[in-house]
Amino acid sequence: MLFKQLSRTLICGLMLITASVEWLPDTTLHAASMKAREEVSVSSGLLLSVKTSPSAQYEDHITISDPDIIDAVKRPKWQPLPTASFSSSIEVPRFTDLFVVGQGMQLRLDSNSRLWDERQMKMLTISDKSAAKLNKSAAALREKHYGHLLDWQEAEKLFSRKAVFVIKDIETGLSFRVQRRAGHDHADVQPVTKDDTEIMKQIFNNGWTWDRKAIIAEKDGKQIAASMNGMPHGGDGIPGNGMSGHFCVHFLNSSTHKSETPDLPHQLMVYKAAGKLRSYFDDATPFRLAQSLIEALHHDEFEMVRLLTEGLPIEQTEALLQQKQDWRHIRKKDGRELPQEEPWQSEVQMETETLHASRGKRLVYFHSRYVRTSPISPWELKELTVS
Repeated sequence: MLFKQLSRTLICGLMLITASVEWLPDTTLHAASMKAREEVSVSSGLLLSVKTSPSAQYEDHITISDPDIIDAVKRPKWQPLPTASFSSSIEVPRFTDLFVVGQGMQLRLDSNSRLWDERQMKMLTISDKSAAKLNKSAAALREKHYGHLLDWQEAEKLFSRKAVFVIKDIETGLSFRVQRRAGHDHADVQPVTKDDTEIMKQIFNNGWTWDRKAIIAEKDGKQIAASMNGMPHGGDGIPGNGMSGHFCVHFLNSSTHKSETPDLPHQLMVYKAAGKLRSYFDDATPFRLAQSLIEALHHDEFEMVRLLTEGLPIEQTEALLQQKQDWRHIRKKDGRELPQEEPWQSEVQMETETLHASRGKRLVYFHSRYVRTSPISPWELKELTVS
């Protein structure tokens, strides 16, 4: 009889614990997940990690068991750095979103399957066989890590009005719940509770802004690439949630209320959340690439800036990012593609307005030269003048 009572008590206790875990705030679950990853990292030696940037806190990984890779990292033989043609400047590697972490360092894989110490710009080469293993493992990691592209016409059905779903920030991994309240060209949503609003504030550094963030919208076991801004506005349908108004969530090909065409910064974040920025830029026109560079600078998307300036010497990209530190914001005012006689070259001029930290508003001009090797090749930035 006593045994039966103890069994019932134990079962009830386990049910309560399970229920409490299900209702834990996402930040608590995220912290526990991070701790578990750290323990795995310490015990297993090397990890293959996928994340949007070197500084991103949100990542997915697996343990590396390939002895050739482990030996190459434990006993690194650094290779001479390649240089750009006709220049002593360091050629910018085409970095991927893959990282090899362990042995006290973080190495990054480029598109040529070379591993780099990005801070010191040192390179080591691994065998083709090992590189193939990393790339094969990466495919499954990316599938788990990123959201899927889903056109707004279909996304609107999945995230229907009054539906509750989860938003996850692709950089921090912080998650909170929202409810779609309205919106025709995109989703107008509100945090469900005060706790959800507080997590949203953390993602935007405790301040409201119209700036965009790459996110994953999770519902019914599906992860969809999306973008959100961080400015409450308009009607309020959930009193007591700590936010007066709603904010906007965009999906592939959604638009703002004021335009029939997709909003560029939102679309950039959607492709970032899908892990497909490089393919998006490969298909873009020079004018769209120049516009994207301004938006990347405005949103402090330094990894996106690096991707858009891969054709430049690394010193010039670093100088541009350093210059951005003096601007509180940068906005595109006007732009045009200059006429060219050569079919594989294009020049774009962008007029922007910057708010300088000490000198106030200033007009800054970006003059870009893009080249490509064939009609189907991607355009690449080769010259950039900022004045």
